[in-house]
Amino acid sequence: MARKTLGSEGLPSPARQALTGVGANIQIARKRRGWSLEQMSGAMLVTRKTLSRLEGGDASVSLGVLAAALHALNLVADLSQIAAPEKDAVGAFHEKLRLPRRVRKKKAPPDELDF
Repeated sequence: MARKTLGSEGLPSPARQALTGVGANIQIARKRRGWSLEQMSGAMLVTRKTLSRLEGGDASVSLGVLAAALHALNLVADLSQIAAPEKDAVGAFHEKLRLPRRVRKKKAPPDELDF
């Protein structure tokens, strides 16, 4: 039985467009370096077809393939910025809502009182 994966049909439109954009960016970076599909896929240890699917924005390409492409292009630092907490405005907003309105000084435990 074939394994079901989340294809591009199941993705919301903005996510699909983002993947297409990432693939196009990788293709531009590869071409700027003057690398063929064969050269870069060889550096990534994947097939030419897999790299082509990544550049086309195929949602079924693994995150490991993306990481290998960014490593080959010397752009792997960009990977650590995906969903970085400091860029999460919605999460920061919700965290701020959970903060107490007022902070009170804590009482000293009874054994620390000096008589």
